[in-house]
Amino acid sequence: MMKNKFQFTRRNPQTKKIEDVGFLEIKNQQDGSAELYFYGDIVSATWQSQWYEEDKCPQDISDFLNQIDINANITVYFNSGGGDVFAGIAIYNLLKRHKGHKTGIVDALAASIASVILMACDEITVMTGAQVMVHKPWCMTWGNADDLAETIKHLDKCQESIVGIYLTKTKEGVTQQDIEAIVNAETWMTGADLQKYFDVEIENTASIAACASCYFDKYANLPEALKQTASPDDSGKPKPKSEAEMLLEDLDEYGI
Repeated sequence: MMKNKFQFTRRNPQTKKIEDVGFLEIKNQQDGSAELYFYGDIVSATWQSQWYEEDKCPQDISDFLNQIDINANITVYFNSGGGDVFAGIAIYNLLKRHKGHKTGIVDALAASIASVILMACDEITVMTGAQVMVHKPWCMTWGNADDLAETIKHLDKCQESIVGIYLTKTKEGVTQQDIEAIVNAETWMTGADLQKYFDVEIENTASIAACASCYFDKYANLPEALKQTASPDDSGKPKPKSEAEMLLEDLDEYGI
């Protein structure tokens, strides 16, 4: 009998002890199908996704796919404010390679890189009141003019990759320039808005899911309804750390 819940562990580099770092649950697996929930942020590594069980990293999704049949149908639910670009692209490709039929359902929000992961699904349904957001990739950087110019090149390449993924799901007649325009403008779209560009369905059932994300304060056009969940008091999540704080945490994590 296949397990439904998988506990992840790691060896602490300082104490050398094995520690629990979170879990991934396969919900409602039956008749060759399973459900996957992106109900948190997209992060790059397992040690990051341990802090909030709803956050997902590529290794989490790889483990999930390795525990189900290669032809299993998957329903993928979204209520995510986004996250790490390369982690999201890795997850997109992991899901894209899965042979089973993938149905994506936006319960409330698929923002930023979560909207890219959504494009891995064979069919997409947006619930009434839900939104999808696309925007230019961003990062934190420092250095001299040459360093900053190099960063711009990397960001442009990231956007090129993201736009290329969006173009795999566009409706006939929608051009690359159309997609680049909505990406450049940071565009928040309801299901009806999304239908102008992509092959999606709209479900006329009200969604009640709320969403909290560490990335909300980075977006220029965040809807008023979501600003209420951007503070740490409302969302339960801390504000995003600075690049220096994250670097120090990385060094501490690996005992440096």
